[in-house]
Amino acid sequence: MKTKGFIRAVILAMALTMLFTTSVLAAPSTDNYQEVPGTVYYNGTELSDSGPLSKNDSGENEPITDYINGNDHMDGASFRTAIGDNADVYSAWNGYGIIAGTSISLFEIKAAGAIPDSIKNGTFIAYIVKDHIVKDRWDTATDKAFFTKAATSKKAAIDGQTIKLELETPMTWEADASQYVIVLVKGGSGPTPPDPVKPVVISKDYYEYPVASIDVNVDEPLPAGITPEDITNRELGVWSNIIKRYISTNDTLDSIDWPDGFERDKLLSLSALTAVGITIEYDGNTAADGDITFHLRIEGFKGTFADSPYVFIVNGETAPNHRLTAFPARYDAETGALAFTVTGYKKYFSYAIPIIGDVKQKSAPTPESGGSSGGCSAAPWSLLAIGAAYLCLRRRKK
Repeated sequence: MKTKGFIRAVILAMALTMLFTTSVLAAPSTDNYQEVPGTVYYNGTELSDSGPLSKNDSGENEPITDYINGNDHMDGASFRTAIGDNADVYSAWNGYGIIAGTSISLFEIKAAGAIPDSIKNGTFIAYIVKDHIVKDRWDTATDKAFFTKAATSKKAAIDGQTIKLELETPMTWEADASQYVIVLVKGGSGPTPPDPVKPVVISKDYYEYPVASIDVNVDEPLPAGITPEDITNRELGVWSNIIKRYISTNDTLDSIDWPDGFERDKLLSLSALTAVGITIEYDGNTAADGDITFHLRIEGFKGTFADSPYVFIVNGETAPNHRLTAFPARYDAETGALAFTVTGYKKYFSYAIPIIGDVKQKSAPTPESGGSSGGCSAAPWSLLAIGAAYLCLRRRKK
């Protein structure tokens, strides 16, 4: 009898514990969820592959329950944190394809049909949630996407068949995000300040020019042991695709050493415009080191410098981290000439790939000279590190 009484007591305790836990630990509800077919737009531009999420696995589209509960490729806990465990989810959509550096102030869902009354007559806050990828999403079942709340809308507004979501504060699209998920909810954790605006790399205006259209000149006198004839331009070759992939990630900004006086905390964006290949043939045993001022002219140059021109070159002496040095440049719109001075050319040549970009800051930068300053963290752009030994190879005259 005592044993039976003990067992009953244990069962009762377990039941009360489960009841208490269920009442305390809430989870986002989809009881009122309705799938609303439609297309997602940001600032008037359509997202690729956008559309509604289904309520559960029985729908035709990706289910919202996968985001809430998680699966082999998604971390549900961080998504629930993003929208709030007490959220009542009424509908959701996702989409891809925003260009890095784009500032977004308005999302719109243009419904394919009538908007349900439960949504049309309700008052909602939309959580714009960004989906980051950890390693390769499809590499293993343990590599999961995780979510962070990026911004909240003021209030969902209905205009005919369009749901308009004006953001409380414009947000900047990051290159390392895979998609945005728009979640229409009541309740939840309530509006929170958006993520701080982080500097971004913008690659949408990047364009490479034929080597024949690039003219490279230098100021004289040059350091002893080299002549103007030793300095030539060359094709990027296999480095073209590597450069393009490199400038598509904001991690680039962590691998740059800026000039003395550059206010890194005021950096807003780096717009990569083009890259050129330059070779300096010299004898490392006899040629003197020193500064070289380059003048580049590119026929048919399409880039524009709205802010401050800079040139970025791999510093061979930072191996194995392979960091970039930023050199301030001067652009003459009338002649189309871009001038910049490389201090201590032997650290960067014989073969180098100067990346030309437009740097935007919150206020005008006041660089003193091309040189090294800033953090010393390892460059995260491993793609270039693969061939850094080749980039930094000292090519000697026989």
